[in-house]
This record gives sequence, C-alpha cells and structure tokens, in this order.
Amino acid sequence: MSDKIKNRFQATCLGAAIGEAIGMPAEEMKPEQVASTFGSITGFRDRPEAEDFSPVSAGHSTRQTEAMLSVLAAATPLPDLQEFAFTVKQALNKYPEKWPKSTTFAWPPFPDGGHYTFSFAIPAARLLHEGRVSSKDLIPWMQSLTPSSVVWQQSIWLYLRLLDYLFGMEKKDFDPDEFLENATKYILEAERHFPGDYKIRRRMQVTEPMMDEPLEDIAKSCGGVSKLAEDMITFVGAVFYRHHDDFKTAVTAAANLGGASEASCFYLGSLFGALGGMEALPEDWLQGYAERDRVEAALTTFEERAGSTR
Repeated sequence: MSDKIKNRFQATCLGAAIGEAIGMPAEEMKPEQVASTFGSITGFRDRPEAEDFSPVSAGHSTRQTEAMLSVLAAATPLPDLQEFAFTVKQALNKYPEKWPKSTTFAWPPFPDGGHYTFSFAIPAARLLHEGRVSSKDLIPWMQSLTPSSVVWQQSIWLYLRLLDYLFGMEKKDFDPDEFLENATKYILEAERHFPGDYKIRRRMQVTEPMMDEPLEDIAKSCGGVSKLAEDMITFVGAVFYRHHDDFKTAVTAAANLGGASEASCFYLGSLFGALGGMEALPEDWLQGYAERDRVEAALTTFEERAGSTR
C-alpha cells in the first residue's frame, strides 16, 4: 500500500471523529437553540443533558465514530454485517451515554434513515482506490447487506465513490464544480446498480441551484439537516462545496445549524481527510480530541489485518 493512501485513510477516519466531536453538542437542536445554548460553536463543547441525550464531555465523539470503529473491526477486508452487528452492540453496552436514550437494535442494525452506517463506505473506498476490489465486486457485497433500503445502498455508493475520487485528488487541483458533477454521475451509477428509488437525485436537484445561497436555506431544504440519508448526504455535499478549503469553517457552520449535526460534521470531516490527508486536520483540534488514541489503535489493527489479507 502507498503511504499516501494510508495517510488519507487515517485522516478520513480521524477527521470524521473530530468532526463529530465538534457537532455532537448541537444534535437535534434548531439553529436558534444552538445559539441560545452555546452562543456559537467554534470548538469542542460539552453536550448538555437533554430529553433523549445523556451529557458527554467536550472533545469526545459519539455514535457515528463508534459505528465507524465497529465497521473497521468488522472489515475482512470488506465489512461484514453480522460481525458489525455484534461489535456495535458491544459499543452500545460499553458507552450507553454516546447513544440516544431511545436507541434499540433490531435486526439489521440500521437506524431510521441509515445514515450512521454510511461508514461502511470508508474501508470499501480504500480497497477500491488501491485496486484490491473492483466496482463490480462492491455491488454484490452491498446487495448482501440485507435487508437494507435502496436509498441506503445508493447513499453508500455515492459516498464511497466520492471518497475514492478525493483519495486520488490533490487539494490544489480540487474544483468544487467538478465535485458536484461527479456527485451527479455517481448517483446515476447508484440508481443503475440499485434501482427503484430517486430520493437522493431529487434532493440534489433541489439544492444544486442553491449553492450560492445561505447554508441556512440549504439546511432547510434538507429537512433542517434531517437524519434521512438523502438529506444528510446532500447537505454535507453542499457544505463541502462551499467550504472545501477550510475544515474549521465547514464543520462549525454545520454544527451551528444543528439538526443531525453529529452526522453532518462526521461526514464533512471525513471528506476533508480524504482530500487533504493529515495536514488538513486542524492541529489544535487534533491535539484536543480526547479519543485520538482509541481511533489510532483501531486504525493500526485494521492496517495489520488488511495487510495480512492481501
């Protein structure tokens, strides 16, 4: 494996975890609630007690990162759904404060909307970029993750194809309009591979003419940054289009808009890591992230296992 892709992959995972830690306090708040509670989120903040959330200390990530770590643990080399189910349930039992109080795990272990398991795409994109799997290999693998919704499958396909694209891109060459063009191309691919639903493309068509309008308006068009897969991936793409050159600006903008902010900031952080590698992660946030050792230990184990399965 090249040092470049290893660096980009590490940054994708750490960037996602750090992003979630920034967005975590505002989860399920409206923008005005975020403003009244925090003023403005500009860094790590404690998550206060709420009706469906336990308090969490500043600098910690929550369920999105736990799902990602479970995905990495279940990757042999592609993530296995049954192994993921066992691992993520262990995470819920060990860290119940990181999950909504109402969390239950029916089979399969996908929540409403499915967005926190988008991280199945992260190791898949790595393997695709390295040429260890082909896009044809990925289609039956994704079809095996059943019963999962068509919109979830399309979302995973779009996300992993965007990660693969960013892994091969130099930051200085990044073109936001090309990013949008590729997103459209990849969702059309997804519809061919996993037919029967057009929610994501319809949502993208609504937001594309809004790219120069305030992010607040784009957030509203995405259900107030709802947890539905089509809203989540479209909103994240819009923020990255706008602020692709500044990790902090992008992530704090998403955090202050609330909604499903854990997820939006998680996926934004992953895109920055995929494009810019470890250099893209703000040093003060990297040093202040309380669970860096856990994430890096999981990455080390993944690298050792991935190398042995070549």
